[in-house]
Amino acid sequence: MTAKEFLQQYQNVEHDINSKLDQIHRLRALATKTTQVLTPDRVDGTGEPDKLAGIVGRIVDMEHEVDASIDQLQVIKQQVESVISELPEASHRNVLRLRYINGFRWEEIAVKLDYTYRNVCYIHGKALSVVEKKIS
Repeated sequence: MTAKEFLQQYQNVEHDINSKLDQIHRLRALATKTTQVLTPDRVDGTGEPDKLAGIVGRIVDMEHEVDASIDQLQVIKQQVESVISELPEASHRNVLRLRYINGFRWEEIAVKLDYTYRNVCYIHGKALSVVEKKIS
């Protein structure tokens, strides 16, 4: 695993969680649109299964997946933060945190730290080489 892949783990899991939360939101919207069809009282085993129960079951399953992903996210964040905090130069720590923990774009990092875009890219490259040595 490269230094960049190691650092991107946090954002990857965070994107996965957000995607699952969006799916849950869509399922809940679908559940509120689902209506029950009232039929005369008769026993018929060939009828359509309860759509609402199926949707609710999917929501519950997705929520369990989100909970597991959040637990994984916390572990990964702790690992990434630990490696970043061990870097000797503050500029390296700042750029990596803003990029890989906070998810800022390069331009935003440059503005926030009052660096040029090119300087941010240079610092990032240097920081990655230090991280590479630490995780190898």
